[in-house]
Amino acid sequence: MSSAKKAVALPAHPTDKEFEEDISAHFQCAGHYVERNIIERDIKEVLELDIIATDYSLAPPDVRLIEIKGGGWGFPEIFKVYGWLKYLEIGKGSLIVKESKEPPAQLFYQKKSSSLEIELVVVSDLANAATALSGLLKNYSVSETDHSLWRFSYWIERNLLKRLTIKKKTVEGVKRFRAMDGYIFSVNSGVFFTQGAVNRAQKLYETFQEYPRLSAKCAHEELGHEFDDDVANIDTGIFNRTFYACDYTDIQISTYIEHRARLAILKHAIDHVLYQQAGQPEKAGSKVTKIFGINFSNAPQSFIDGLEAISTHQYFHRYAIFWQWFLWFFGGFILTDLKDQEFEALSIRTGIPVEEIPKALDAYGLLFPQEGGWFRQPTTSKVKIIKAFPVPFMGVGANLRKALYTNKGEYEDLKVQGQYTIPDLKKWNNLAVDVLLK
Repeated sequence: MSSAKKAVALPAHPTDKEFEEDISAHFQCAGHYVERNIIERDIKEVLELDIIATDYSLAPPDVRLIEIKGGGWGFPEIFKVYGWLKYLEIGKGSLIVKESKEPPAQLFYQKKSSSLEIELVVVSDLANAATALSGLLKNYSVSETDHSLWRFSYWIERNLLKRLTIKKKTVEGVKRFRAMDGYIFSVNSGVFFTQGAVNRAQKLYETFQEYPRLSAKCAHEELGHEFDDDVANIDTGIFNRTFYACDYTDIQISTYIEHRARLAILKHAIDHVLYQQAGQPEKAGSKVTKIFGINFSNAPQSFIDGLEAISTHQYFHRYAIFWQWFLWFFGGFILTDLKDQEFEALSIRTGIPVEEIPKALDAYGLLFPQEGGWFRQPTTSKVKIIKAFPVPFMGVGANLRKALYTNKGEYEDLKVQGQYTIPDLKKWNNLAVDVLLK
């Protein structure tokens, strides 16, 4: 990924978090919904889960816990995974390691893992990771471009959250950084250890209500006002700097967190319906009032009506997959001059037929009604783009379009109209590069 003045490349030999992200991208490309770096914290940190991969091609969804070790490993790691599976009541687990043992020992470890219903996989050469993981990925052919762009997307996410952590620790006298940090922890980790999909969705929605209009409040505080003041919209000046000038403002982080929260609510609400349909009330959760309904104590009727509506869609079971791809890979936008190609690209990656893509795009607005809808279409740029979306991920989507629709990787070769379409794509890309380098 590069801008006019800077270039950034993925590490040739990823280690630690980058190794985990490389493996995660394989599961993402193979059609799983991927959750990463999930932490249980009480008085102190109890555990951290590397990956939870959910396969929505099966009914009900098939959940797998995945632990990744880029360094030394042995029986402690195997039994740790086994303990987590029992503790979390997850049926399938995998331990993916980088270092292989000597052949006799490796076979012994494989047998012991298998007896505990844990799949032990060695990925000593990441260039051949897809082959090593083929059993877990059902022999899925992983696109090199898609795999790389997911790694860039994870990297952007990691750097956004690193910036948030640094600001929380170093900027005194403000509330927004602690609020954002608490919110993303609840979204990514806090609700995971709540039993029952509907109860997770309920808890997420309650958390969602604890942080109303987060980005508007962050911008308001940046202007010198109280964070807790009741404000409805992001300050116009900060909004323009964030989304038109593409500056690296705090709003790039807060809008990322808000969209992450909506996606998590969507996922767990859909999970509830799927488990209820499958006759698994213990996984569906205890607050069931009817097969497509939820007794949310604090959710508005519009949300429950929206869930009822999308539950009638033929492919609603794949909407969590769809929105994870659309937001963090496609960048939350459609090039309207290439709509047919865009829908085909989405269909290939999400398993939703082209003719059903409009319904999938409508799901966000059905669950989270927004005045005027969630999408805007600028008059001078041929894009249909989700409102208040973090620009660095739009940069990932911009790079995807170069890969999909050009031969030489030049934005000017895209066959799109609109005075600012190409300049906008370049600005989005440039901010993505800046975030990667910080």
